[in-house]
Amino acid sequence: MNERFKELSKQAVDYASACEAEAWDGAYERKFAELIVRECMTQIQQVREIKSGYAGPEYTQGFDDGMFVAISTIEDHFGVEIG
Repeated sequence: MNERFKELSKQAVDYASACEAEAWDGAYERKFAELIVRECMTQIQQVREIKSGYAGPEYTQGFDDGMFVAISTIEDHFGVEIG
């Protein structure tokens, strides 16, 4: 398993462990899924920031718009924000 998955899993375990007993059911799964989605959006955001300015203004604007749409679509679909 990817080391990052292990780190996210530990964060989800820590989160679920801190929940009240009645709220624990499914807390790990929900938190782990949320962390994975957030991680994906963060990766897109980082590429967006790195790549901006590498080409002409039309390409850069289109690239930036595409990345923004990708992040927004994931946020809306999963109800998760980058942070």
